[in-house]
Amino acid sequence: MPLWLRLSIKVIIVFSASSFLWFLIGSTAYLQRGMDIIGSVYLLFVGIPVLLFAILLTRLLIKRWTPTSGVDYIGICVRLVISILLSAVLIYSVNSHGWTKEVIRSDSLKNTVDGKYEYRIEFINLFQRNSNSRLYLRDVGSGEEKYIPVSIQTREIVVLGVRDVNHWIVLEPTDKPTRYFLSTTKELGIPEEKFEIFTIEGISKRIE
Repeated sequence: MPLWLRLSIKVIIVFSASSFLWFLIGSTAYLQRGMDIIGSVYLLFVGIPVLLFAILLTRLLIKRWTPTSGVDYIGICVRLVISILLSAVLIYSVNSHGWTKEVIRSDSLKNTVDGKYEYRIEFINLFQRNSNSRLYLRDVGSGEEKYIPVSIQTREIVVLGVRDVNHWIVLEPTDKPTRYFLSTTKELGIPEEKFEIFTIEGISKRIE
């Protein structure tokens, strides 16, 4: 086999294998979620052919196959081009949201009954194993914004309906001006959870 062809095959094998690995990592967000329907379709019709082409090219290298005619050269070149195109499609199909970029879902912005804060709950990378939540607070008087981690059991949320107006939590004042009670609502589809919010410290505490 000519040196240029051997090198080309090796480069494309590495490219194909890398694109397949990138697809698996990206479509599952570093194995933090299951593959969705679109990802499964790409795996079946693009990912598997890419893998098969890589295996075929590897076998040709191992067996030291050498083209003996123009037809052989055309055939191997066509396979190489197809491998490149399919690998490029596989890379392009990966959605980076949820692993290289956070996906944030939040409910509607509301005001506390005492008028001190605007607030909403934000869920980051919901439906993934690395999902988490945080409370957004904006001091109406000073305009200061703050994010407070809240350990809502986001992995228990199976389906989340999103409408034009959503109320996933309620934030209520207490007898202490810097502390509030946060309660989840039925709209989340999970048992109610309650937390004490410390606005100055920027922390939350689960209420059992």
